[in-house]
Amino acid sequence: MVWDIFRVKRRKKRDGPEDDLQMAINSIERFAPKRHLQEREMYYYNYGQIGRYLKPLLPLLIYISEKAGKEENEEIFVQDLFRKLKSFYDINDRLSIKEALQDNGLKIKLLEIFKIFYNDNILTRAKIEDYLKAMGED
Repeated sequence: MVWDIFRVKRRKKRDGPEDDLQMAINSIERFAPKRHLQEREMYYYNYGQIGRYLKPLLPLLIYISEKAGKEENEEIFVQDLFRKLKSFYDINDRLSIKEALQDNGLKIKLLEIFKIFYNDNILTRAKIEDYLKAMGED
């Protein structure tokens, strides 16, 4: 029996079974623009390591990965995405939906999501305001 001691065997990175968070990230990375990967990792993916952020992060990323909803009805997609974004950034649930709708920071983050995940620079702040206005009337 001959052993080739010079052959390097590549090992797959295996930390166990693929978890839901990694599956959502992989799904997103199939369509998301590569040039914004660093921003996605810094502002969203890395929060998966902090236990209390995992619960609101996972639904946010899963919703983002369901890209078809964006194309079917943009208004409903934006409204639901805003709710999930609010849950993620308002981890202690201090803001009501009406208060969150007044928060300019959340609206800016919503626009950033469209840019870094979908490479969508067409959606304007005015259009987001219109979509979110309907939420405040409920």
